Amino acid sequence: MQVPSARIRNVAVVGHGGSGKTTLVETLLYLVGATARLGKVDDGTSILDTDPEEHKRRITINLALASFLHDGTKINLIDTPGYADFAGDQHAALRVADAGLVVVDASAGLQVGTRAAWAEMERWKTPRVVVISRLDRENADFGAVLRQLREAYGIRVVPLHVPVGEKGGVTATIDLLHNQVLKGPKDPVAEVSAEDRARVDEQRRWLIEAVVETDEALMGAYLEGREPAYEALRDALHAAVRDGEVVPVIAVSAGKRVGFGGLLETIVDMLPAPHERGEVQGTGANGEARSRKPEPGEHLSAFVFKTVADPFVGKMSYVRVYSGTLRANSQIHDVARRETARVGQLFFLRGKEQEATDTVSAGDICAIPKLTVTATNATLTDKDHPVTYPPVDFPEPSFGVAIEPASKADLDKLGQALHKLIDEDPTLHVRRDDATHETILSAIGESAIEVAVHHLKEKFGVQVETRTPRVPYRESIRGKASAQGRYKRQTGGHGQFGDVWLEVEPLVAGTGVEFATRVVGGSVPKNFFPAVEKGVREQAQKGVIAGYPLSDFRATLYDGSYHTVDSSEMSFKIAGSLALQSCVKEAQAYLLEPVVELEVMVPEEQMGDVLSDLNSRRGRVLGMDAIGGGHQRIRAHVPMAETFRYATDLRSMTGGRGTFTSSMHGYEECPPHIAQKVMAEHTARAVEEHA
Repeated sequence: MQVPSARIRNVAVVGHGGSGKTTLVETLLYLVGATARLGKVDDGTSILDTDPEEHKRRITINLALASFLHDGTKINLIDTPGYADFAGDQHAALRVADAGLVVVDASAGLQVGTRAAWAEMERWKTPRVVVISRLDRENADFGAVLRQLREAYGIRVVPLHVPVGEKGGVTATIDLLHNQVLKGPKDPVAEVSAEDRARVDEQRRWLIEAVVETDEALMGAYLEGREPAYEALRDALHAAVRDGEVVPVIAVSAGKRVGFGGLLETIVDMLPAPHERGEVQGTGANGEARSRKPEPGEHLSAFVFKTVADPFVGKMSYVRVYSGTLRANSQIHDVARRETARVGQLFFLRGKEQEATDTVSAGDICAIPKLTVTATNATLTDKDHPVTYPPVDFPEPSFGVAIEPASKADLDKLGQALHKLIDEDPTLHVRRDDATHETILSAIGESAIEVAVHHLKEKFGVQVETRTPRVPYRESIRGKASAQGRYKRQTGGHGQFGDVWLEVEPLVAGTGVEFATRVVGGSVPKNFFPAVEKGVREQAQKGVIAGYPLSDFRATLYDGSYHTVDSSEMSFKIAGSLALQSCVKEAQAYLLEPVVELEVMVPEEQMGDVLSDLNSRRGRVLGMDAIGGGHQRIRAHVPMAETFRYATDLRSMTGGRGTFTSSMHGYEECPPHIAQKVMAEHTARAVEEHA
């Protein structure tokens, strides 16, 4: 299936979850004969949704490739998830696609996922076509959705193929550029009826005017009353779509199998080929700008935009070849890792179906199995001609849980399993919280965490338990205090003896822990000073009043005593620890809680609800400003303890239209009633551990 770059179309299929993206692609594959059976999402028979979790949830979780040949044109469709929790794969698809199909449900209209996908395509200046789907539904309304789109995105959004029939009775589509009725992929065209003529004349005028406004020669002829020929309009529309000046809208019904001939024609005639997107920009070995032409004779460069870790098939890397020719049984160079790897087989994919190929030319997309050292975002090149392409800008995680292995066997396998999991989904993050000694798994949302935990168990054989993370509180002191720490133990033979007097005093926030000495007269030998300091610092890390790190204080060793035989470093370390505990209890100890800065983006009409919710979370609103598109940005400081479920709650509160980012702001004194509760929990845990 080798074709020149000019005959390749790389198209990401995006939109809101449940808008019919996967059904659209499955139907298209079936109608062009690329598959022998029609897969259905609701029946769990989809050839693109292959993950058991996708069958269970009836949604797309992972992007899937669907490659096929149509009238000499190679079409690579990338079906993407529509739900926000799995938006990482949509970002990856749009990073390597040359164009997008934005699928909109005719009965639901413009939804949150539509707006999110549109914003991402605007960012990358991705040419696009809107597909209004599910026209066979009883409450479908093509005209209403078209008006919504034009109100939201302007008059550059114009109809190209409109339905014949409405409200579930769609029978065909009208190609406004040809001015003909298209009944089906293999049915002959027909003339537009008088009944439909009045309805579509205005829509055709929108299309023609949008096209001629992008071409001076066509505009001149149009103003003189001469309508340009079809070929001239087609070429001008193609250029306008490529440049983002026009966004055509087409009508499709998978249930009635209507509109797919027009869809294929639109993909081939209106969407750009790889070479039309221009040279690919990257950086050289020394950070200098470097570009590659999308031609098969160029030096090889390719980009890994997705990794799949299959326990049976092994690791599979999805790759967009930007320049040169990738060959089976050859060597490639991973620029980031500076390692050379062997490429064995190459595959074109259609869901899980694999078609082996010997070569993949510039502009095409394929899969490479068993690139063990290569990860998502890697650039693959000839060793002597390296170039690095920008990585996929994945969404930051906003929801986290603490995880721990269910058994010792799970503990032994957890590290490697997490590494594979993150390689497959880079929107997942794993970190160790030193303050709470927990492993934190973070993702875009709660559903993504659930799927990740399921994959750990089913794919990698590791079972973990999850819980809300502990808040990484800190302890500090307000006053000065002095106390003795004395450790004496006699066990036969040499005993243990250490005796120290410490003084503690508060320091300014952020100072940490300081240790000083002012011992006179040799009451504590100098060789035991480091042991005392070690005992103080270790106890400070463990905490005193609530089991959290103690900081921002100075401990001064000023007196003590020793035994010439029984004293040792260990005994003075323990004595230092005991002295600090006694001091802190007399130094007006208190608890600090972490505070995060939230930036919340919400529709203006939901500002009241969001502000009220932030107040209920003990938040302090710092400011608000308009960011366009009917949205406002709210900046607020909120205690971390109140934000663990904020991603889920904000999505529920705003119908998925609200988003937020968070960053660590600092520590503030914890309210007494909360501090008492935290200290009581610490005491209960200590009793339980020693029971």
